[in-house]
Amino acid sequence: MRPLRWKSRYQTGDAEVDRHHRAFVDCLNRLIQGAGQREHCREMEDFIARFSAEAEEMLQDRRADLDLSAEFGRRLLASLPLEPYGSAACRACGLCDLAKEQIAEHLQAPAECLFRAP
Repeated sequence: MRPLRWKSRYQTGDAEVDRHHRAFVDCLNRLIQGAGQREHCREMEDFIARFSAEAEEMLQDRRADLDLSAEFGRRLLASLPLEPYGSAACRACGLCDLAKEQIAEHLQAPAECLFRAP
């Protein structure tokens, strides 16, 4: 999976909202990069692809009234751990745990990255 690229058409005209949206894209890209460095389950691949596509679609809407990182942070947190977690299908990649931990931190401090390396 390739990282999302920030595009000028994503800009809302509100510098603070744009800063938060861009930070969210950077954080999502860290998860994508982390997944590229670890063997992980198919569900994680689908999970990242689905959320990346939805994030890109919302960015294209350029809605200044939407806190993309908080919205997606809550949804990501509710989705984790993924179904294979702890089962024979789980690759023990650590991405579910890392993402859940970082999202919880992010929701307490919105300017922080969702997927910061520990």
